[in-house]
Amino acid sequence: MIRRIQFLFRKIRLFRRSKVVRKDRVFPVWIGRFRRVMYLFSGIGLAFIVLQSGLHWELPPVLLTIERVVDYLIYATFLSNISLNVYYTIPRSRYLRENFLDLIVLIPILFTPFTLKVGVGAIIVRHTLSLIRLFTRTQKFVHVIHNVRLNTAQIVVASFMATILLGAILLTFPAATTDGLGASLADALFTSASATCVTGLIVQDTPNYFTPFGQVVILTLIQLGGLGIMTYSAFVALIIGRFSLGQRKMVQEMLEEERNVFSMIFYIFKMTFLVEGIGIVLLFSRWFFVLENPGRALYFSVFHAVSAFCNAGFSLFPDSLERAAGDPLILFPILGLIIAGGFGFITNFELTEMIRRKRKKLSLHTRLVLGTSLMLILSGFLVVFFFEFDGILLHVPLPGKLMAALFQSATTRTAGFNTVPIGSLAPVTLTIMLVFMFIGASPGSTGGGIKTTTFAVLLLAVRSVFRGSTEVEAARETIPRGVVRKALAILVISLTLVMTIFILLLIIEEKPYLDTLFETVSAFGTVGLSTGITPQLSDAGKILIVILMFLGRIGPLTMGLALARTMRKQVVGYPQARVLIG
Repeated sequence: MIRRIQFLFRKIRLFRRSKVVRKDRVFPVWIGRFRRVMYLFSGIGLAFIVLQSGLHWELPPVLLTIERVVDYLIYATFLSNISLNVYYTIPRSRYLRENFLDLIVLIPILFTPFTLKVGVGAIIVRHTLSLIRLFTRTQKFVHVIHNVRLNTAQIVVASFMATILLGAILLTFPAATTDGLGASLADALFTSASATCVTGLIVQDTPNYFTPFGQVVILTLIQLGGLGIMTYSAFVALIIGRFSLGQRKMVQEMLEEERNVFSMIFYIFKMTFLVEGIGIVLLFSRWFFVLENPGRALYFSVFHAVSAFCNAGFSLFPDSLERAAGDPLILFPILGLIIAGGFGFITNFELTEMIRRKRKKLSLHTRLVLGTSLMLILSGFLVVFFFEFDGILLHVPLPGKLMAALFQSATTRTAGFNTVPIGSLAPVTLTIMLVFMFIGASPGSTGGGIKTTTFAVLLLAVRSVFRGSTEVEAARETIPRGVVRKALAILVISLTLVMTIFILLLIIEEKPYLDTLFETVSAFGTVGLSTGITPQLSDAGKILIVILMFLGRIGPLTMGLALARTMRKQVVGYPQARVLIG
């Protein structure tokens, strides 16, 4: 009897713990029509924003009233759509997990109830992403993509080009410039390319020529370009749909990582915003007292922190950071952001794992990045300090000379900020800086150039020749011959690009030889330093610099992806022949 009672209680407990499997309720037919109306309202709202904020059209009172009504309808339909989806989805938490952007959009709605446009703008962005998701899931889109068959390199190029063109269109809006006329097509294209390619060369004064709207467009392009268009594209792919196996492989090649693509992408975003956030706090704590306006101090802190970490070099001061030349509370946070952004996400990830004691040994890649970066920073510091000691730094106190030399050494390879007028530097300093700009930052970073590891591998290859070794070795590890060939190919192609554009600029612009060469290498290395000839360039010269900035940002990366493909084994072997070289 007791056993039967115990058995009965066990059955009761199991019944209580069991859950009934519930399926989603069937969505009514009218919800599809409701969503189409919702997207229609968002499209009308977007048109009003473009007409008013972008083109500066003065709408008659009737249209202003309609706009206000449409804004409220956008609010109402968006909140109703969330409520309906939560009601018809079981379990309800699944909808919230799969549509986390809806929760993000709710933030400005809940915390800015009296700022209607903030919430409306967020909803329109969300609906735009939803429409993209719907379009990418149609059979027509799948058919087009299947027929186009874009390879990895072409997708990278297309992503950069689309972002640059969109940014250029936005900068031509009257709302983007202080004169209310909008930037010319050449200036808009140049500025958009410079921001997206995180270069920093400017043809118009950023703080005085562009309005806050134009500056925000530039800042957005900097952030997208700094993260890397493929990383950004992969994140959008997570939002609008799922990855295919081919897309996963493509992003792995782009990030040069074999670990989980999703975790790596989210790590990149997390680390980027964390480091930029720390930089914003440090800069704000100083500019709060310097600028005497909390809002302006916060805006300047955000802009310069993002620009520094992304190695862009854009500044909201007309003289870059020359006015802060003796202020360590401004220069050192920016210097830290520049170095962190120039190391690359892979190196930063390994350093983070080392600090958290999850990794006992750094990879050869990270050791080469750290060693080469340290060598270049120290070399640049000595060059600027000694060659400018009695030059441009003549009347600067010794601590200021040390700080200026260190800052200019770090920023020369990648960022493009300057605390001294570049056009006043000695020719020998400018010539040596050309080498640093050409080398650039590290792979997977926010900077350009041929990359520090490429330079390191080439040096190691030269050392192996002098040692009479048939293998290229470093730290008791052998570097594959294929990697050495790729490094050599990147060097040759990069030199060819730079010399071709340089010769064309000499023919078109007729500027001083060294100034033109400095401008060319700065564009290729996506550095942004200039001796002052950028605003004087003709439209043809601007287009050439745009092409070089574009190729400099995607060139080595695309070359690396193209050369990284699996080599086909030759079936037929040919006899070796001796060729005299040197």
